[in-house]
Amino acid sequence: MAHRSRISSRVVGALLTGAVLCGTAACTADGSPDDRSGAPVRPDKTTVAAVQKAVKKGAELNSLSYRVSGKVPGQGTVKGTASFRLRPRAADMRMTASGGAQEGEFSVRLVGDAGYLGGGGRAAALLGGRHWLKFALEDTEAGGFGGMLRQADQDPAAQVSLLAESDDVKKVGEETVDGVRTTHYAGVVDVAEPAKERAEKSPLDAGRRTKVVEQYQQLGVSELHLDLWVGPGDRTVKVRERARAAQGPLGVTIRFFDADKPVTVQVPPASDTMDLAQKLREASKRLG
Repeated sequence: MAHRSRISSRVVGALLTGAVLCGTAACTADGSPDDRSGAPVRPDKTTVAAVQKAVKKGAELNSLSYRVSGKVPGQGTVKGTASFRLRPRAADMRMTASGGAQEGEFSVRLVGDAGYLGGGGRAAALLGGRHWLKFALEDTEAGGFGGMLRQADQDPAAQVSLLAESDDVKKVGEETVDGVRTTHYAGVVDVAEPAKERAEKSPLDAGRRTKVVEQYQQLGVSELHLDLWVGPGDRTVKVRERARAAQGPLGVTIRFFDADKPVTVQVPPASDTMDLAQKLREASKRLG
């Protein structure tokens, strides 16, 4: 059983590194922030109000889907799709990674307090024919992997909301994105500051904002460059994130669709799932 525990840990490491860091979205060509120079300019009140309206609109959504593509530090090029629901919590991400430490196709499903990680035939070869690995998201006994999997539990509205806090948010211009006429806004956010420093400026509640800021801090990001494309009805059409993370440049682009449409996430069959926490507990009893 100890041997099986080691196998489970290897599978988790291989699958997680290729999937969970991409839950936030995608990238630019090189992931490097634009160079900025000159004296700081006070944001225009009209621009700030427009961004806040778009953020508020997104914060009110309970579900949405998005496409992601780009580069993530240490993981190479990633792309995929995701559907996300806040209440009750659920998410379904399907990602492809290449050119990094791990390559291949990965799936992550979150249903309530449980996470499921799938890696297709590669996972089955290491899990005795089963295709899914189950985690209890709050289970700290799962070798620390439960905490890593929680990174897949992203809140896109919270990420977008940070632009409203930028001290230099500006209107870039009018652009067409995926056939939709949009207004492009951009700014830089200092995510190294304690969450309470800017909580009063956030359209989201403190808990949601704190969670997303901590995710960036864990990547070693201190200054986050954000671009926001807003379409008719204050609807966010596209978001781009760029920063220098601890392991290199981070670049992320998200294209949103199907706002507030039903999101259904199927729990993988128990017969095709290995419960990691249960296996680790069994191994511990045997060794004890």
